[in-house]
Amino acid sequence: MIRKLVILSIVFCTSVLSGGCSLAGTPEWDRPVTYSARVAVPRHYDAWVKRLQFEATGERAWWWPIGITGCCWKNPGTGGGELAPMPDYIHVTWFSFAEQQSYTRLIHIPDPEALRERMKQPAPVHKWGKLHNVPRYNLVLGLAPGGTVVMWIMNWGETAVEVGRYKAVPFDDDVRYEGALESYMEREGEYLKQHGLQLDRW
Repeated sequence: MIRKLVILSIVFCTSVLSGGCSLAGTPEWDRPVTYSARVAVPRHYDAWVKRLQFEATGERAWWWPIGITGCCWKNPGTGGGELAPMPDYIHVTWFSFAEQQSYTRLIHIPDPEALRERMKQPAPVHKWGKLHNVPRYNLVLGLAPGGTVVMWIMNWGETAVEVGRYKAVPFDDDVRYEGALESYMEREGEYLKQHGLQLDRW
């Protein structure tokens, strides 16, 4: 009888394997996970990020709106564009308020499935007095002064692993950002006078 119950349990779990079933009925992760792309910038160095564009060659091309992005560096930042499927190209364009300069970069991910597998590995993290068992489900692009782009995988900043580093190309943008730029300079102008762009920090 026990042997029959074990066999039935194995058959049942096999049929719903995509849902992460186990004999104990425990999900693979502590909560539902969506793999997504996000954008982060250093504190005090806000940017206006145009839509992120993705391409999975031969399968799908899509985009995700971002907008004004603030604090913080090496953190999940803002965004939420779903990585389904995993892209092999990501195009990012942004305006740096501190520099009053636009940048653009096309990023090639040579082996997207290998990167996805790295993201799927467990990355437990302590937050709010609790251990969270989740993978590195965020692919984060860090955009820094001087056009530096750093790519991390993480759930929260504590588990960040750098997986790429790139240099964006500056260009002249026809879009005008006067209103947002004026507001930014009111907040951060004094900081910029004291600290500059700190190009060697990123």
